[in-house]
Amino acid sequence: AIIYKLQKQFNAREQITGGSRMSELQIVVFSLNGQLFGAEASQVFQIIRYQEITKVPGMPKFIEGVLNYRGKVLPVISLNKRFELGETVIGKKTKIIVSKIDSKLAGFIVNDVAEIKSFTGDQLEPVPVIGGQTAGFLKEVAKNGDKLISVIDLEKVLKDSEIKKLSVKMPAVTH
Repeated sequence: AIIYKLQKQFNAREQITGGSRMSELQIVVFSLNGQLFGAEASQVFQIIRYQEITKVPGMPKFIEGVLNYRGKVLPVISLNKRFELGETVIGKKTKIIVSKIDSKLAGFIVNDVAEIKSFTGDQLEPVPVIGGQTAGFLKEVAKNGDKLISVIDLEKVLKDSEIKKLSVKMPAVTH
């Protein structure tokens, strides 16, 4: 339903703007232990309900395991653990965002997907430099009223060395 809503919003926006999307960015907004994060909608392949995950020994702590996704093995990463925000309490609102990493699919556990929202250029700020550096996976900060949303690049959540540690074959994207 969320993907359908995303496509509907995208199509309506394209009609209104005559196909010009340079001034707006569609963000899938989600929560991680009470903090708001987002990812560009173009990076989100699908949003699915949380389902049981099979643990794989020897993986980093933030890689929860694998699940059966359309008949293929899908590695699943806990964004709460990856960003050191604590454990994910699994509930009815817990979702898995399916996205690409190096042209392969992976799942990212989030507490809840709140909405799909359009942001204009004046609502987006560059990532602040703290201590002389920025986190490589942060793209920008979106302003939604008085709330700030850290927009992340899902393809950069894992480092190259961590991607290589995934011992399971990640399904290739065919679309």
